[in-house]
Amino acid sequence: MPDSPILDMKKRLLSLCTCTAIEVMTAIGVTLYLLYLGQSILALISSVVFAKLIVFHFIMDYYDKKSSKKIYQNLSSLKN
Repeated sequence: MPDSPILDMKKRLLSLCTCTAIEVMTAIGVTLYLLYLGQSILALISSVVFAKLIVFHFIMDYYDKKSSKKIYQNLSSLKN
């Protein structure tokens, strides 16, 4: 059964509060501000640093979901 539009919107809004989403918004803001100030080298350096951090969090999130799915499957098989 699909989620109601309100629950779907709630999930989308809550996803903006995740650590990775906050990092992405911060990276965009910092990089754009540095470009506005004319500091293109610093903007490039901050983009690289933020990119590594964001990729790290996506990888950790992937492995966390993979691990959680495996644990849930094991618990389900124990109940049956």
